[in-house]
Amino acid sequence: MSLIKRVLPILIFLVVVAAAWIGFSVYFQSKDLEIDGNATTYTRPISPTFDSETIEKVSTRTYDSFPVSPEEFLRLNQLD
Repeated sequence: MSLIKRVLPILIFLVVVAAAWIGFSVYFQSKDLEIDGNATTYTRPISPTFDSETIEKVSTRTYDSFPVSPEEFLRLNQLD
């Protein structure tokens, strides 16, 4: 009888945990993931070709707008 009294709370706890596990498993498997039909419009590149002219413009603006060039800034932060 004392063995049953010691084991019964553990068995009840295991049954509750197993029921919760099964319940959460069924719940999360039943949730459907809906993918937007227009998702390809969000994932395709803006331009299929690489525009090196635009990259050059951005680089030029970087050098013109910052008071210190990026190379000089990196040299300032290097430890000797």
